[in-house]
Amino acid sequence: MAPRRLTDLGVVRSLLTEIGLRPQKRFGQNFLVDRSVVSEICEHVRAKNPDVVVEIGPGLGALTQAVVDVADSVVAVEIDERLAGSLAKRLGGHANLEVRNGDILTFDFEKEFEGRSVLVLGSLPYRITTPILKHLIRHRRVISDACLITQLEVAEKIAHSPGKHGSALGVFVHSFAFVSGLRRIRKGSFFPVPEVDSAYWELSFLSSPRFSTAEDAFFAVVRTLYRNRRKMARRALQDLLPANAIPGVLSAAEVDGTARGETLSFAELDRLAQVCVPLIGMDPAMDDE
Repeated sequence: MAPRRLTDLGVVRSLLTEIGLRPQKRFGQNFLVDRSVVSEICEHVRAKNPDVVVEIGPGLGALTQAVVDVADSVVAVEIDERLAGSLAKRLGGHANLEVRNGDILTFDFEKEFEGRSVLVLGSLPYRITTPILKHLIRHRRVISDACLITQLEVAEKIAHSPGKHGSALGVFVHSFAFVSGLRRIRKGSFFPVPEVDSAYWELSFLSSPRFSTAEDAFFAVVRTLYRNRRKMARRALQDLLPANAIPGVLSAAEVDGTARGETLSFAELDRLAQVCVPLIGMDPAMDDE
């Protein structure tokens, strides 16, 4: 039987009816129906030639169906049991494909793929974009690259970090990875059509972070500055340090206290965090703010 054309809206509607599925917002079920995006991702996978491709939330399988033809091994992790079952049934003839019903946030990449190179791809639901990015970064020892689709605003903030139009999450991502290839995807490229446009972008993990300070101190400083992005650095740091210590900290780090935190480079953020180490000890968890 010839494979269904899963970028065709008529086919998508028919298949959803067969499965008995009404797309759910809580799972971010807006299915990709853009052949150009599918082709672009497949070309990236072909060029990188990883040992394993892990797809986050394959949904109906438009991307899965194409990637199995260019990758040696594909593991598709789908949280919706009905979609996972349908995908396994329709594409089960591919010996290089394994469909798993599960939550990507509990997926242990290192345990599964120790010693192998992994490329991750998928369209990330808005509500859990930040947790997924954190999860990928935690497993960067085995994950080499990722091809991701996120909301456009999130992608643009990440791409422009650090900087005036960046975010704490963006600094977090850039601290461990090289971000490239961002391009806009119109909302009509999905079904059902979401409320906003998305973006396709790629990341490649660095061999070492862009900072040398203790991780908790570095991200405590980043989080503080970006939460107070309209304030000068000397004012923003009052949320983190005793006021009387700030002039000495800024001087030692060679950072202009009148500059806004979002304008500081990685080198400046790193120096500032190094000086702050004896004074702070905070959770490095990052938010997109």
